[in-house]
Amino acid sequence: MSSLSAAEMGEGDGNTRLCTLETVKEGPRRQLKVMSIVGLCYFAVCGGPIGSEYIISAGGPLIGFIFLLLFPFIFGIPIAYVTAELSTTYPQDGGYTVWVLNALGPFWAFQTGYWAWVSGVIDNAIYPALAVATFTDVYGSINSPVAEYFIKAAIALALALPNLLGIRIVGRGMAVMSVFVMIPFTVLFFWGVIRANDWGAVGEIRRADIVYNDNGDFVSMSGSIIDWSLLINTLFWNFNGAVGMSVFGGEVSNPGHTYPRALLISVLLVALTYLVPLYGATVFNSPHWTTWEEGSFSSIAEGIGGSFLSNWVVLATFCSNAGMYIAELFCDSFQILGMAECGLAPAFLAARNKRFNTPHNAVFASLVIILVLIKFEFDEILGMTNALSAFYQLLILVAFIKLRFSQPEIERPFKVPGNIAVLIIALLVPTGLLIYIAVDVFFSLVPALLVVGMTLIGLLYARWRKFTRAQFRQLAANTES
Repeated sequence: MSSLSAAEMGEGDGNTRLCTLETVKEGPRRQLKVMSIVGLCYFAVCGGPIGSEYIISAGGPLIGFIFLLLFPFIFGIPIAYVTAELSTTYPQDGGYTVWVLNALGPFWAFQTGYWAWVSGVIDNAIYPALAVATFTDVYGSINSPVAEYFIKAAIALALALPNLLGIRIVGRGMAVMSVFVMIPFTVLFFWGVIRANDWGAVGEIRRADIVYNDNGDFVSMSGSIIDWSLLINTLFWNFNGAVGMSVFGGEVSNPGHTYPRALLISVLLVALTYLVPLYGATVFNSPHWTTWEEGSFSSIAEGIGGSFLSNWVVLATFCSNAGMYIAELFCDSFQILGMAECGLAPAFLAARNKRFNTPHNAVFASLVIILVLIKFEFDEILGMTNALSAFYQLLILVAFIKLRFSQPEIERPFKVPGNIAVLIIALLVPTGLLIYIAVDVFFSLVPALLVVGMTLIGLLYARWRKFTRAQFRQLAANTES
């Protein structure tokens, strides 16, 4: 272990390595293999096409499909490669918090972990809302806001149980659920193509003035406008999450082999998950694509295959939301557990259940925030979670480049090809996208105020704690001994 010369909270030039592939040992904790990671990543990133409808309605099918084809290559794969390199270099719980701790010091490591955790629990508040939105889209609205809240709360509490019952259960369950979720949407694609009645819709762009008749059916469009904010935010939300696979690195078997394969498979699978059913829905085009919003796949399925396909999609949607919720809570819990093990969060959050080895205190801490946030609307939550996610991922990219300079000697079982200049160029587009997402939230008053408030809490807490590198040098020494 190299000596650490800096004690400042915001500086990072020492080697605060708590765990590397050189020191990792296979043991009973390391139970997750390639397909388990694929299942977790699938649900952490997308969990099915539900929630992707705005990609088409915000920009039109032509723009939407172009971006769906480009996004995996300009954002998904670069982020997955960065995650694979650093996850195999530092294979321990906490993931990107540990990367930033090594690169930029404890102050920014705490901000990274705090932003990621808050972003994750905000994101998790979306899934009960999506499940309820899908139900009401088919079966009618819930008239009482109080009843709607308690239904969402019941869903949130029930879906927390798998995270309290064991790591292997979650990993294997996600792999099985991913197959189950995609079956009805594959049927929707083929059925939609067979019954297609508007092949020209694929080439359409969203217009400013859309006219509907008294029945709500599409009549005409004029003018030209693309809702870039909604389009980019929806794309980001639907492809974001692969970096979260790093936070349970201490539970992954043979991380040098598992991570690169699982992440590449996941990115390609996610892209197909959106492209295939959205194409089938577009060429059938009833209801018209201009009316699509979150939860519209159930109405689309009813138009294509009647109540049979609609009910099947509703069931798959509930399973998808359940899987995304479980996977996100799994990542959030291990991320804050890793922070606690590193001394960046209160020690009680590092506690594990003696029987199931699960981070029960971290799960409960996440649930408290989720139960507060489930009353917010989808679009308000989307901007907040995306902005905070962009904040911490910008720090991750900075840490990735910094570690190539500061720790060139450390073993990297998977290394992104290219020198520093090539890597910087390759990350320009993801960086620009993250900056756009981070800034865009400030054009909406309530989400902007909430983001500022939560950010200030993290900054003030870290200043109050007065983190120093000496604390983490001692922690690293104790861990290795």
